[in-house]
Amino acid sequence: MRRFLLLALTAGISIPVVACSPKEKTSLEPVVVETLISASESWNGDSFKYPRGQAEMKLEKITAQPGFKTPLHLHPQPGIIFVQIGTLYCETSDGQSLTVEAGESFSSSQDTPHYCQNIGDKEMVVFSASAGARGKKTTVPTN
Repeated sequence: MRRFLLLALTAGISIPVVACSPKEKTSLEPVVVETLISASESWNGDSFKYPRGQAEMKLEKITAQPGFKTPLHLHPQPGIIFVQIGTLYCETSDGQSLTVEAGESFSSSQDTPHYCQNIGDKEMVVFSASAGARGKKTTVPTN
């Protein structure tokens, strides 16, 4: 839950912190904010740009079984990814690749066709936060 809160804060979503559980990490501070990722471009060098329209933030939890592979697709808006469980592999149509392990984050590619897959031997859980526009898809197939 603490990782989800940190991801939400990193994605720019304001969440009031009401209380900290004594079972959580002990600290002298009432709350600890840790930036997991801060980026102005994607992992493969795409510059971020925001789609026109009414702004919409989205946070999605994606659960994928071992061997699952997405079709070739792109994202028309900036986003960040946090891998909670498993190993994620992504490859662009021009051959650039990225492997991300549990506990790691990255900025997703934008407007570059790519696919991603669970290359681990167990279920993978990924959180995807995006800054798009209401009514516009966050993932667009390219085939």
